[in-house]
Amino acid sequence: MRILLLNPPSEYTIAEYADRSDSSERGSVEVEDFGLFPPLGLLYILASLKQKTPEHEVIFLDCIAEHIGHADLATRVAAYNPDVVGITSFTMALYDVCLAARTIRTICPHVHICLGGHHPIAFPFEAAELPEFDSIVVGEGEDSFPALVKALQGGTEITRITGVYTKESIQTYRQTHAADPRFLNSVTVVPAYIENIDLLPTPDRGVIGHLKYQSIVGTSNNLATIITSRGCPCQCTYCDVPFKLYRQRSVSSVADEIKECLEAGYTEIHFYDDLFNITPERVISFCDEIRRRGYKFTWDFRGRVNSVTRESLVSARQAGCRMISFGVETGSDEGLLQLRKNTTTEQIRRVFTWCRELGILTIADFMIGMPFEKSTDDVRRNVDFLLELDPDYAQFSILSLFPNTELFADAARLGLIEPTRWHEFARHPDREFYVDHWEEFFSIDELLKLQKESYRRFYLRPRYIWRSIFATSSWHEFTSKLYGALKLLKR
Repeated sequence: MRILLLNPPSEYTIAEYADRSDSSERGSVEVEDFGLFPPLGLLYILASLKQKTPEHEVIFLDCIAEHIGHADLATRVAAYNPDVVGITSFTMALYDVCLAARTIRTICPHVHICLGGHHPIAFPFEAAELPEFDSIVVGEGEDSFPALVKALQGGTEITRITGVYTKESIQTYRQTHAADPRFLNSVTVVPAYIENIDLLPTPDRGVIGHLKYQSIVGTSNNLATIITSRGCPCQCTYCDVPFKLYRQRSVSSVADEIKECLEAGYTEIHFYDDLFNITPERVISFCDEIRRRGYKFTWDFRGRVNSVTRESLVSARQAGCRMISFGVETGSDEGLLQLRKNTTTEQIRRVFTWCRELGILTIADFMIGMPFEKSTDDVRRNVDFLLELDPDYAQFSILSLFPNTELFADAARLGLIEPTRWHEFARHPDREFYVDHWEEFFSIDELLKLQKESYRRFYLRPRYIWRSIFATSSWHEFTSKLYGALKLLKR
């Protein structure tokens, strides 16, 4: 059989804000401005298919990286003529996902289309009912999708495969499945799940060797992404990571994958874990192995402040760590407590000071429009804290209320949002949908103005501009910074 793994076009991603008359107050920085990253989940599935079902031909297509829109997808599908299609998905891109599936069905009426990715685990019943798909995979598909392919080839029942559901089979789980502590309580059906992620084959990057992925805060357009763990045990009130049990790969397994990336010509690696630095000891052990093997490359990761020690930062810097992205989120201890960040402003200050002393660049991810920000003075006071930290980069997001999070439930109880609108969208995706925000004290237009003000307060400081110019070490960095500056100054 011919199997197509598809990262669909991204033309109709859910709007961050409802359409407003004052369109000049859109956000200064959009999601696509932050870079282009490989669809790592699909690359894992590809490697598993080649390992478990080598008799089949597998085709990989990343429409986003190859700039393939919906108008061109039909031509590609007609040339491939697949028997099975696996489409990855995020709820934010569900309209695109369904539109791609309709295109495929028009070209290949008898193809089996399976929906995977994040969306089915967030909305399993709604996903299974979508008419564009013959089946869905809820959870991690490295075992279940190859098993589905084998069942389709052999004509056996597919719904006996853990994590694979159809519109009919999923109905039996509506009232019978008990909550599993490994997952968010919103995961209401049995998902496909990999206990020992060391057993997974390395993502197959051979199919993306011709593509250039990069981060706007990176050093090159030769970026690889690696995941060293899965899941996040933290309980932040705004987050909907479905896998709560933390599973980590062995250090040697990660180092072996790094070796493959370096041999393939990659010079920069972004560790894409939800939580890379679960403990300082794990970071130190990883860095010791990198130095022992003599690997030389630039790398960065996303981490938490409360699991950082100076010793772990020293070790990371010695092993080539260039940058760390920290979820600072807000600037008061009361706010951090409400967000359940399990950290304090003093810890944050200390870690950012250590990074500056050691020469590790920092990104501070920050949010405004929190429930505890009741006036513009509250917002500006929190931003003052970020200016005091003086990170190398800052991202100011307006708090988004996503379903299956505690803050979403709080907003629904207060009548600030309609609690079922995401479920309705998941059943009937449309292009008019938009993300909810906490509008108890501010309108979205007011929040957008505060967001733009925050970006300008941070990035247009003369001291920051001069420091940024002298710290630029590559053409990619220069052009990325110039692009960002133009975005900020455009209006």
